[in-house]
Amino acid sequence: MTDPLERLRTMFIERCRTDLEQLRALEPGHPDVGAIAHRLAGAAGSFGYPEISEAASLVDDRARYGPPPSTEEVRNMTQAMERAIVSG
Repeated sequence: MTDPLERLRTMFIERCRTDLEQLRALEPGHPDVGAIAHRLAGAAGSFGYPEISEAASLVDDRARYGPPPSTEEVRNMTQAMERAIVSG
């Protein structure tokens, strides 16, 4: 039996690749960092990537309510994304 979410999970990982490229080009306080984190925070958990979801939730909260996310917080999120991309 195939996993009905597999195709969506694959699309999520492909989106992570695109988001990761964008994040690498942005400063941690850039508004797009918060927008990407917000999107990732919800979707990652749905597809079985709680580490991304947790890191993205923190960055999202910082971007929304301050202080701006730190370089380390954004790095934690991108590293979680990298691990998910590698593991598929």
